[in-house]
Amino acid sequence: MAAFALGTALFAYAPFAQGQDCSAAGAQGITIGTVMAVPSGSARSYGVNLQAGEAVIIDLAVLERSDSEAGDEEANHEAGATPLRVCRASGSALAPSPADIFKQGGEAEWTPDGPRTRLVAPEAGRYIISVAAADKERELLVRRRPGASVAAPVTATSIGDTVSGRVSGEMPTIHSFTGQAGQWVLLRATSDNDTVLRLAAPDGKGGYSVIAENDDTDGLNPAIRRRLPVSGTYYLQVSSLTPDANDYSLSLTRTAAPAPPAPPAALAIGRESSGRLADQTDNDLYAIQVGAGRSYRVELTANYDAVVAIGLPDPTEPENSENASGAGFAALRSEDRNLTGTEVLNFTARSDGPLLVMVSSFGIGDTNGVYTLKVVEVAD
Repeated sequence: MAAFALGTALFAYAPFAQGQDCSAAGAQGITIGTVMAVPSGSARSYGVNLQAGEAVIIDLAVLERSDSEAGDEEANHEAGATPLRVCRASGSALAPSPADIFKQGGEAEWTPDGPRTRLVAPEAGRYIISVAAADKERELLVRRRPGASVAAPVTATSIGDTVSGRVSGEMPTIHSFTGQAGQWVLLRATSDNDTVLRLAAPDGKGGYSVIAENDDTDGLNPAIRRRLPVSGTYYLQVSSLTPDANDYSLSLTRTAAPAPPAPPAALAIGRESSGRLADQTDNDLYAIQVGAGRSYRVELTANYDAVVAIGLPDPTEPENSENASGAGFAALRSEDRNLTGTEVLNFTARSDGPLLVMVSSFGIGDTNGVYTLKVVEVAD
């Protein structure tokens, strides 16, 4: 769409939050295919009549704005805020399109000229388009989308269900389910396609945000295991990294929180200890006693890409299983300079007391996972 001729003053606007209602009072009628000037100043509302299933594109354009202003606008859009909002005649916001929540398959986008929203009217009637307050004049255009079809419906599911469908990179599908705050769930998709799972949660502001994404937990099959942060409706997108459509199976199950970590093994200063990691998700935790003002050197030797870190106990429960392997440990400093051999981490203690040392890896390869660990005090 060509930009409309507008002024060149500094442009700023007060965006709506996702899901915010519209003000239907005093809505001015707008005809499909006609450009409507939107004066600067307070928020404005416009009304358009649509038939059930009628598809339109709504553009809000401004000609002159700096790169920084355009960046701020797009950042607001990515955060779920927008200067455009579409509501029913009563002023109540249309439920956020689940497709809008995810980067793929969305109906809202940001063009070089400004925000654009695609709408398929769920029923016949009058719809309110609210435009946020701004200090510049803009122009609004509503035009038909010939040949547009209603977006694929959201499939309502429940925790405990296993459902199936077809997916491709051009044809993601969306499922919804109701979850409770603090509940742990395991969401798993299997397919011959290289599939991707994305989970979106209510953000407490009337909108949604993606809180988890996975595409390779088990080869080509993704899984998300995490704690649900709030009670409400969640959206789960099944997408694909391949263009060809293929069948998939999706399971939603309740699961337990990751088990708390085992108590750390005591490690005496100056004494060497050995251990073995099973794979890249495994780690071992040790406790050492340090003295204020004293300096130490941690030496970790392995014939794979090992990582050594020092830290403190972390009593909080992890949000997802990806953090579970480090549960109970808050890293302060780590060392991983070599793909194999000895990692050396030097530090000076600020106070007397216990300190944790964690051994982990980026994969043990074809090795048996064996390592040796030693902490020595060094002279200043």
